[in-house]
Amino acid sequence: MEKFIDPCCEKCTHTKDTPCKDFVECCLEGPICHENQECAQKRKNITEKVALDENFVIS
Repeated sequence: MEKFIDPCCEKCTHTKDTPCKDFVECCLEGPICHENQECAQKRKNITEKVALDENFVIS
């Protein structure tokens, strides 16, 4: 998993055909569709990586 849009594991229900209805919350606090500390850490790592990127701009 390198991007939020990537499924974190085989239990993740977020796909192109079945997008997560709580996508933003899942990215920041998830995963929501299942409990897994390893998946939560993967999402946290992406959040921290984006937060440290000085070129990242929220409009």
